[in-house]
Amino acid sequence: MIVPSSRRHYQIFIKSKPAKLSYEPNGVQSISMRSRCTKNLYIACPLYAILIMGCINALIKSPITVSKDAYDITLTMLTFGPDQYNTAGGYREPKTNRRFAWATISIHNKLQTEQQLHLERILLVAGKKMFKPRIIDMDSPLTMSANPSPRVAPDETISRKLIYAVPDSVIPQKIVYEKTEIIIP
Repeated sequence: MIVPSSRRHYQIFIKSKPAKLSYEPNGVQSISMRSRCTKNLYIACPLYAILIMGCINALIKSPITVSKDAYDITLTMLTFGPDQYNTAGGYREPKTNRRFAWATISIHNKLQTEQQLHLERILLVAGKKMFKPRIIDMDSPLTMSANPSPRVAPDETISRKLIYAVPDSVIPQKIVYEKTEIIIP
């Protein structure tokens, strides 16, 4: 129900909670509502975060760095899960009897020249099996596919999430990139 309260403001009653509808000088309409939804968000968001964290199994406790002449590679996070990768166009899941292993890797260019990296060559090793990343993400709050062969400027550091689809029984032992090994304790 809309009830006029002044020349430019109208009171809207939704489930007996008032909301203010106002018209700005430029013709833009704005609504401010106080509802139970805002209060529920304060409860729902932490619960959602706890549920998501419950699906994640951390495999390393602290970052691991390996240095070479041309670059430093740091494995900042390695987890099993979540087993879903959401994008604007839908989501991706591993096949039956597989799960996602998520690796967050930072690479720092130590050279004075630009380097081209080949992220699809960063392999996850478990026993005698090697796994290529199925998804390369920008490592940002929003899921965005990353260029698998970025150019890195001198003294620049990039961070990417590499998502591997591995069998349920697999425990990663190391990550390998161009004869550089990061041993997972």
